[in-house]
Amino acid sequence: MKIIIYGKVCSIHVKIECEMLKEIEVTLLSGVKFIHAADLHLDSPFSGLKDMPSSILKELRESPFKAFQTIINEAIYHHVDFIVLSGDLFDGENRSLRTQVRFRTEMEKLQQHQIPAYIIHGNHDHLSGSWITVELPDNVHVFSGQTEVKRFEKIDGTTVHLYGFSYPRRQVRERMIETYIKAEGADYHIGLLHGNLEGNSEHSPYAPFSLKELAAKDFDYWALGHIHKHQVVSEDPLVIYPGNIQGRNRKESGVKGCMLIEFDGDMKRHSFIETSEVIWESETIELSAEGGFDALFKQCKEVIERKGFDGRSFLLELKLDAGDAAGTTGEYLEELTRILQEEDQGESFVWVYKIKLILSVPTFRSNERISPFLAEVSRLASEFDDTEAALAPLYNHSGARRFLDAIEPKEQSELLDEAERWLLHVFEANK
Repeated sequence: MKIIIYGKVCSIHVKIECEMLKEIEVTLLSGVKFIHAADLHLDSPFSGLKDMPSSILKELRESPFKAFQTIINEAIYHHVDFIVLSGDLFDGENRSLRTQVRFRTEMEKLQQHQIPAYIIHGNHDHLSGSWITVELPDNVHVFSGQTEVKRFEKIDGTTVHLYGFSYPRRQVRERMIETYIKAEGADYHIGLLHGNLEGNSEHSPYAPFSLKELAAKDFDYWALGHIHKHQVVSEDPLVIYPGNIQGRNRKESGVKGCMLIEFDGDMKRHSFIETSEVIWESETIELSAEGGFDALFKQCKEVIERKGFDGRSFLLELKLDAGDAAGTTGEYLEELTRILQEEDQGESFVWVYKIKLILSVPTFRSNERISPFLAEVSRLASEFDDTEAALAPLYNHSGARRFLDAIEPKEQSELLDEAERWLLHVFEANK
């Protein structure tokens, strides 16, 4: 008879003779602890940020590397058994030598602590790119362009099967989830998959899959990548997008990080570890009609100072809900931005990269005396549903499209709403 006891101790085998003179084998099985990160985008260019001081821009471009160093340091601190990186380690298919060498340096740190790394490449850093190869240390295991299984074994005998594939080309639209086949003979099973959960429109629909398909594989954990927003998709089975490790633009706002995962038999624990060096955020300020510039300036300063007390660095968008004072406020908005940007910045900074005026819908929309023309403008705006066609000339332009990200449905709706408000205010001011 064999009894398996799970616990945080080394695996030992003890033979005990019972009264029946039968041998009972007792196995104490150790758990597994690892870090899961994805979407590092280590060489992100952070282009398009105008008027930013060189010191802040340098810090921003360095932030993905510092975030990755935090992951490595956390792996060493927590004495993890291994780390998994679920795609898009690099921002482009042709990674630079400098980026690769810096990545290797971090892998060598793990090697010194006998921590393996299991890696898949995604749509950004797919295998069809052209780059000078930098040899990685032996503790790094990169999955090929076809789904395969890699085996990890602890000193105490605990075993893990890791499954995954790297994108052989930029666009992988096949249901690669069908190629993940559970291989028996391991204590734990982990799937690495860089792809899009069906129903999620935030990113390109590469390597699509459903939660039902993941559950059917009977794995202990799904280490996902591709979606840059952290989300626990499911607790049973445990399925997690850690999100990217450092926000790269205003759409990737808030704290970013990686996951610390612990298995102890049937017990599974997960915790989020913050890694972002610079945080993108927005704050809304409500203005009074009689306040004027001085009142607005004071409110902006208070928000910036409050953020500064946090001790972290922020790229801040200020949204001004000006109400009836929108017309006056708009006259000095650009100059106010420059004034706030000239404020002294310490080691941690709060940089106002944009001030946006929130336009309220004019009250004349509910007035029965509204002109037929304005009524028609309002009707057309509310019924418009062909945003993609309107944006097609821009996204089809050979020079512009490579700098543009896809616009999410929510953002499309916000753009339409903002355009309607702007039009109504223009016509109201000139009627």
